[in-house]
Amino acid sequence: MSAVPPVSASESPRPELLPVPDITWLETGDNFRIRLARYRREGANKGPVIVVHGIYVSSTMFTLPTLTENFAQFLCRRGYDVWLLDWRASIILPVRQFTLDQAAEYDFPKAVDHIWNETGKNPIQAVVHCVGAMAFFMSMARGLLSGKLRCVACSQVALHPRVPLFMQMKTKAGLAKLLSRAGITEVSPKADPRYPLFSKMLAAYVNSVHMECSSTTCHRWTFMDGHLYPHDNLNLETHDRLDEFVGACNIQTLRHLEQAAVRGVMARFDYGPETNLGLYKSETPPTYVETADPAGFAGVRIKFVFGGANEVFCPLSSQVTLNWLRALCRSSADLYRCEEIPGYGHWDTFAGARANINTYPAFLELLES
Repeated sequence: MSAVPPVSASESPRPELLPVPDITWLETGDNFRIRLARYRREGANKGPVIVVHGIYVSSTMFTLPTLTENFAQFLCRRGYDVWLLDWRASIILPVRQFTLDQAAEYDFPKAVDHIWNETGKNPIQAVVHCVGAMAFFMSMARGLLSGKLRCVACSQVALHPRVPLFMQMKTKAGLAKLLSRAGITEVSPKADPRYPLFSKMLAAYVNSVHMECSSTTCHRWTFMDGHLYPHDNLNLETHDRLDEFVGACNIQTLRHLEQAAVRGVMARFDYGPETNLGLYKSETPPTYVETADPAGFAGVRIKFVFGGANEVFCPLSSQVTLNWLRALCRSSADLYRCEEIPGYGHWDTFAGARANINTYPAFLELLES
């Protein structure tokens, strides 16, 4: 861990730059509670931005107190009305089983409708990350957010997940499905007291194969998702406090992601041929790509931002979605583009020690356009 740069005195956190949030709890149509935290400085005039996290984390990944300037501070200082969404995958919420279909159908339309109504029905800007981005794009593909979005900055992946070789091996082996059959209902990068034997066995294994640092939490997270960051990009305090920023994900969501990684495209959850036939009128679940409503994307500026060193989702993931989107909405094709950030991975595009200098501007560029 010696390569990780420490936080210098000049790079100490400046929490005073972040206003006190206005918290709103919303209940979805299927009885989940989700949370919006609104950060808005007096005089903010650049419109609302909804910011969406991935799995194993919460919206706190955008308010990390260990950074010189976290993402919420970065946007607030530039005049944006920032809305951080804790959707049903958030670790601040009780762990419940759900598919990404349910999140796409209920969480994002509910949150976007609320922001739309609260801010004078002005077009909403979005920055969406990882699995949150996948589910958000699923919502868009169904036309559930049509007419309410101005632009979307998509971090790392959308509808065409492509994963590195080791993750391909895990997903094709059906690890999440096997864990589900063994009675495990959630998986966490942290030690899980609900499954002490499994937790100890996993810790022993990951510590034996990952030598980048001495953190078992970091090693577990790497085993679950792949390398989320080059260690040089995190400061010591962020890395040492990972236990505060990560938590459990339910097994049904992990099974859905496993299915998507095997297919290479987001599809409805696969319950098996018999149940699928009743739900989808087909033994195999339909993909969001083949059933996409072009109106969900037309006229919306979309930028795919990905780390060149991402080892969770291959950079090809964004390029494939970009090409598909340009073909789907030919009249809007010039509104869609990609940007690669060299030297950055997955989580460090928001949690990196110098992300405010090296990566945040890639998202800002779309918002300012």
